[in-house]
Amino acid sequence: MESFNDSPLEWENELEEDNENEKWVVKQNIMFLIDASKPMFNTFNNKNFFSTSIEICKAVVMKLIRMNRNDKIGVMLFGTNDNNKTCPNNINILCQIKKPGIHTINILDDVMLSDLTRYGQSQFLPLADALWYSNYLIKKCDENQSRSSIILITCNDQPMIGDSKKQFNLRKRLDDVIKNDIDFKFIPLGATFNMNIFYEKILNKFNNITIPSNGLKNIDDIMSEINEKMKHGRSVSKIKFFIDNNNFICTSIYNFYTKSKIPSKVKLDKNTNKPLKSMSQIFTTDTNELVCTSDLGKYCIIAQRTIVFKSEDLPILKSSIIEPGTIKLLGFTNKENILILYHFKTSSFIQPDNVSLEGSSLFFNSLLECCLEMNKIIICFLKIRKGGRGHLVALLPQTEILDDYGTQKYPPGFHVIYLPFSDCIRTIKTQEPNYSLPKITEQQINIAKNICEKLSFDYYPAIIKNPKINCHWAMLEALALELEAPNVTDETLPTNFIGNKLNLIKNDIYEYLFPKHNNILKTPVAKKRVPSTSHDNKRALKKQK
Repeated sequence: MESFNDSPLEWENELEEDNENEKWVVKQNIMFLIDASKPMFNTFNNKNFFSTSIEICKAVVMKLIRMNRNDKIGVMLFGTNDNNKTCPNNINILCQIKKPGIHTINILDDVMLSDLTRYGQSQFLPLADALWYSNYLIKKCDENQSRSSIILITCNDQPMIGDSKKQFNLRKRLDDVIKNDIDFKFIPLGATFNMNIFYEKILNKFNNITIPSNGLKNIDDIMSEINEKMKHGRSVSKIKFFIDNNNFICTSIYNFYTKSKIPSKVKLDKNTNKPLKSMSQIFTTDTNELVCTSDLGKYCIIAQRTIVFKSEDLPILKSSIIEPGTIKLLGFTNKENILILYHFKTSSFIQPDNVSLEGSSLFFNSLLECCLEMNKIIICFLKIRKGGRGHLVALLPQTEILDDYGTQKYPPGFHVIYLPFSDCIRTIKTQEPNYSLPKITEQQINIAKNICEKLSFDYYPAIIKNPKINCHWAMLEALALELEAPNVTDETLPTNFIGNKLNLIKNDIYEYLFPKHNNILKTPVAKKRVPSTSHDNKRALKKQK
């Protein structure tokens, strides 16, 4: 019988919850629309716009393989002379919408290595037809995705000037894309790209589309823009926020960051190279009889008594506190009561869902403003889905933050901070040193504060890559694409950044923090052995005889 631990850290690893998590993985469809008309083959940073667009698609594919392995991606070219029967005129599909892999990378590499004009450079630019066909391909996917996006990449800032009929068709196709809950994102290429000529007038009529200010100059700016557009939060679940036992509002919970992990090993058959399926069975130690899963249970010891829980008792025990898919308000407290040592899990974020229940946004925003004004946080009990465990959480309010251009940088809402239970917090026994600690002067304290101020930087979870995971994926990439073993840099190692920042106070550090006569910092020096004389050697030989 398996021991039943009431610690939430142990419940996190239960198979029942892990199987439930697999059903709730957020997925996304991404379709790249790349302009292949004649202006895209103009020179751009010693390359042309078309090859730069293909490189961008390859970089996104490599990123999705590493980070979002459940997302699907497709690449479509429009403005070509390839009039095939499978696609509309002047449109060519490089990659169908599917999970990216080696086949997708090889196709993009073939396009960059071959003659870039093999698809032709048509004078006709079927942008409206490309939007319609990409919308059709996304809706044609059998597997339901939580979100879909169309990313248009072009350097042509005046494709339909003077043709009111084509402009009307383009607006109609964009309206169909928005009505089908598909995000449309626009990436303009080139420093001379002028949004005022055509695209700003077209996109201004759609509130859901973010309009870029001007064209992007280099690949780094383009990749950062695409990463920013793909970094939107995807709703993990719809949750009812109960104010009391009867009244509630509808909210959506988001996970902006997830812990990156190395994929688990898959055992393969030596002969067929197919994945093996494992099956575990449990036998009794006394009679060696097979035990059914319904006969298994868990136990915990309370007051020197063994209390047994059967498999059917566990779901009842978990669902008795709160219903799945709900968050229940318990009370309010000050921000100072939530300490940094309470952190044990990545936080989430909730926003109102006015579509499921009208009026949720009004109540949610009023609650947010009151918490910000009174400097309070909300203590709640949360259970995201059936089969999962309940969490004691703190809702930390966040106001809307805009950047220098007036664009929303951080949305308004509540950060969901998961709080540990009492069993998760333990006292650490510290050992007192055997030596007497030196007295710290005021000058040393000021230097230490100065070091902390100079070495501070804006941190976010993706700023330093995990060297082990980075090396793992780099080696897999080299094996799959038959490349040489890569040289992976460890970003956790110190760089010249520290020396450059502390260069001005270097003398003060050596003078006050590392004095010459500090016995604690002195390392013991091994004494040199005195060479023995010839007389001593003769005496040693006689003793050996």
